[in-house]
Amino acid sequence: MKKTTDLSEVQMAIQNMETVVVAISMPNCSVCHAVLPQLADLLIHYSFPAYHLDAYETPEVSGAFQVFTSPVILVFHHGKEIARHARFIRFEQLKKNFDQLTDADESRSYESLFSE
Repeated sequence: MKKTTDLSEVQMAIQNMETVVVAISMPNCSVCHAVLPQLADLLIHYSFPAYHLDAYETPEVSGAFQVFTSPVILVFHHGKEIARHARFIRFEQLKKNFDQLTDADESRSYESLFSE
């Protein structure tokens, strides 16, 4: 997971990459300090690019993503937010989201079914 203060870098990744994970935290958030390492461990099993933004260092992140609490984990697919996990993160649900996206990436197109 890449920590950055460059909101435009994250927004560009969201628009250009198939799936992007964004974690937003605050420095004085004890839940954030517990969640971020767990998220990093989970992301090891997936090839999604992931970004970590500190809402204190980059205050405009709150308005850009309509975030009012921390931590928040946002999952974007094809430029659209498809999942939002906030405050008390249910990692089993987050893993399920990631697995569904991985399965979707591995699914075969209709044309490829009949071309073999």
